[in-house]
Amino acid sequence: MPRACEDFDGVEAGLLQLLGEMRSELLRFMLVRRCPPAEVEDLLQDLYVKLASIRTGPVSAPRAYLYQMANNLLHDHRRGRRRQQARDDHWTRSRIGPDLEKDAEPSPEQNAIARDELERVNEALATMPVRTAQILKMYRLDGQSQKAIANILDLSLSAVEKHLQRAYRKLQLLREELDVAPQLSQTEADDVSRS
Repeated sequence: MPRACEDFDGVEAGLLQLLGEMRSELLRFMLVRRCPPAEVEDLLQDLYVKLASIRTGPVSAPRAYLYQMANNLLHDHRRGRRRQQARDDHWTRSRIGPDLEKDAEPSPEQNAIARDELERVNEALATMPVRTAQILKMYRLDGQSQKAIANILDLSLSAVEKHLQRAYRKLQLLREELDVAPQLSQTEADDVSRS
């Protein structure tokens, strides 16, 4: 066997021996880097196989070299796991739908909240002047243009716009009330939990 090959074999044998000596250090090294304990042994075995199969020249800092190899192997493993999870998520979403976290049906609490909000919107519509509520319904529910509403009710376009602005202001106030109500109830719940 030529001398150069013997040197390479000696380097690999030395690195493999050093890996055996550093096994517990590398194990702690990977655990500190949040590698799941169940996977550490597999990664150390992969490191051994990789060292046994590659050819390196002389290594000036063999301990640092092994730490760097272990670190690179850990990063490769994490990237692979993320790619696998992304593939699995993509496959699942393509079969089940985009919303994996939520049930398609609203919860009973969400139904109750929606019914309450609808009731409050209807109450707000009932307190509006008849003409304003009529114009809002024609515009938003029936989908008629402001110009068509003006012609049907024999009003100016400006008058239709003003009625819609009043209606929107009233609904905006209601929306702000509805947005504040859940925050207040959460604050009240926090106060109760502190007691």
